[in-house]
Amino acid sequence: MSAGFDWALGRPEDLEIVSETDRHGRPLRTVIDMGTGLVRNDPIPGDDELARFYAEEYRTAYKGAARPRRRQIVRNFRRAAAHIAAFRDVIDPAMRVLDVGAGSGEFLYLVHTLGKSAHGIEPNRGYAEYCRDALGLDVASAHLAPDLFAPGAFDLIRLNHVLEHLNDPVGYLEMIAAWLAPDGLLQVEVPNIEVYCRAKSRGGMFHYGHIFNFNPWTLRAAAGLAGLAEAEETAPRSTDTTGAFFRIGQRWTAENARNPENAHQVRALIRHHYEGDRAAERRRRPLSKLAHRIEETATGLFAGTPRAIADRAAARL
Repeated sequence: MSAGFDWALGRPEDLEIVSETDRHGRPLRTVIDMGTGLVRNDPIPGDDELARFYAEEYRTAYKGAARPRRRQIVRNFRRAAAHIAAFRDVIDPAMRVLDVGAGSGEFLYLVHTLGKSAHGIEPNRGYAEYCRDALGLDVASAHLAPDLFAPGAFDLIRLNHVLEHLNDPVGYLEMIAAWLAPDGLLQVEVPNIEVYCRAKSRGGMFHYGHIFNFNPWTLRAAAGLAGLAEAEETAPRSTDTTGAFFRIGQRWTAENARNPENAHQVRALIRHHYEGDRAAERRRRPLSKLAHRIEETATGLFAGTPRAIADRAAARL
């Protein structure tokens, strides 16, 4: 484990239990570090346990299928295309791209069509095979290790909803940052626990696969402890979000990364999630979600093969 693991673990005297069950009501203890505001599963799973879970169980446990459904493919291509459009100015110059946790490959496919050398890592065997077979992508079914790539091998590395699944976020950020070229960019996006507190149905937040739950502060603190600084040119577009671009920068100390005020803010939101009355919100949300799902399902039914969906998305870039 990295030196930053102590920060991620938290001081025992600062830990407070916030939940004893996962989003499905199964046993899962979740704690908040009142010195930082970082929320995590307790205990943190070990490497071997996680390797088995992500290789074999994660996609079916979390997505309900070993390969992506058509409506998920449609949704994911829309999201990937929107992300590329929003940050085209920093994505265009990057010719060597790595997607860590490539999922079903939508981002990787789109940047490949833009003429980039595109590589991916996806620990789940079914999804990695799908990327290779359905989209023709260079995606390895592998787990993160320091010797996977040479130092300085990539101009842009993407971790989209990956960091929350790793049992040593600072250590893995350090490892991945070593693969960046000088002035290369590392894009990290994770779920925002503040948004979850407001948007999820009561008790519907925590999941075994989401080991860590970040807010804007704790994401940037983890990056800082790994020696990464937010890119100035994209920071205004990422304010108050849990998605940002980073470059190699000045390393934070553990004391820099303490923030009791942030912890109290996050704790208050979690309490409101469990205690607040949001009946009207809960009535509206399922209808909106159902409408989106029906539209995505209908689009997927008539969209053709995954490759056809991919090519239409690429043509719109």
